[in-house]
Amino acid sequence: MMKKLAFATLVATGMTAAAIAQQPQETPVPRGGDRTDQVSFDTADKNADGRVNREEANMIAGFDFSRADTNADASLSRSEYQAAMATSTPRGDGVQGPHSGDRTAQVSFDTADKDKDGKVSRGEAEDIPGFNFSSADVNDDASLSRQEFQTAMAGSQPRG
Repeated sequence: MMKKLAFATLVATGMTAAAIAQQPQETPVPRGGDRTDQVSFDTADKNADGRVNREEANMIAGFDFSRADTNADASLSRSEYQAAMATSTPRGDGVQGPHSGDRTAQVSFDTADKDKDGKVSRGEAEDIPGFNFSSADVNDDASLSRQEFQTAMAGSQPRG
């Protein structure tokens, strides 16, 4: 009888261990590729209309409005905004503003336009340290014209 009890205990322990091992492990939310000053929704919503528009979002260093606007309605609900903040990597000095202590490498349009198609894509812009593609893309066409790029560079703080 004692052997059966010991065997049953051993089997039960093994089954419990197997069940625990099969449980899904909590994985941390992956951080976004953008580095964003962490600003609360209420602070970002300057006009207090319950939404964050592109102009308000562009005042937050590193904030990627295009990625955050998941329903493409040109404004962010509280939940869209908070989800974007939760998946961004904190940066800057925490003082709200378009540059907030970060610096942008100074690169010419011709250098940034690697495929020489006359515009700078988001992928090409990702190679420029500190560059905020979303705030530079003022017409929201997912690419930067020479004028948009040069305007963004002129308003950035050079690295150095």
